[in-house]
Amino acid sequence: MFKRTLLLASLLFFYFLASVLIHEAGHAYTGVILGFGTPIINIWPGIELFPSFGPTVSTTAWPGSSVAYVSFIPETPRFLIEFPEFSQSFKLNPELKVVTKSTSQEDAFLPIVGLMGSGTTYLASLFCTLYLYFGKPKGVYRALTACGTFLFYDILCYTVFPIFFEMPHLIFMGGIHPEPIICLVSIGFSYEIAVALVLGICAAQIVALCYLSKKEGLFKLKRT
Repeated sequence: MFKRTLLLASLLFFYFLASVLIHEAGHAYTGVILGFGTPIINIWPGIELFPSFGPTVSTTAWPGSSVAYVSFIPETPRFLIEFPEFSQSFKLNPELKVVTKSTSQEDAFLPIVGLMGSGTTYLASLFCTLYLYFGKPKGVYRALTACGTFLFYDILCYTVFPIFFEMPHLIFMGGIHPEPIICLVSIGFSYEIAVALVLGICAAQIVALCYLSKKEGLFKLKRT
């Protein structure tokens, strides 16, 4: 009994760690695409995972009770040759300039980067559910896919606990603000619609998992 409990606790810990890494990777990758620079991924209790592994190097304090966070450093300066816009001569005098800031790095993109943390875990959950239904994997692949279908817990907890119970999204630790809701509102959704949207997609995911569980079983195919 003790060994089984220890094994279950270990599996839950690594599952949680994987979900945190997927969440932060979603922030980081989206930020890179939108030109925010090089991401720095830090995880509690103060470990930098990317781009180098070691103690967190930061001039600011750890953000509250957060489990992990992503920040960005400016891109490596890019050099370009710029010619005068209007020239009355065929003899042009080019000027070498250093571009230190991407034109796409604007506040308008911040909510998208923020949303794609729990948004990425939800998309991973959705992909695993679809693969479980259509691909019908077996053995270890089925077990891993079935575990992946529950990753939507991230966006659900990030909404339910901060909004309805004024608690961190992991009850005892984690962000104290409903990150996905704040980002959806910043994008343009109303508060009520944002909450209803998140709860709706999570409810649909739960219904889909119940259907799969009854029809085929989540971790192994039912015998016919």
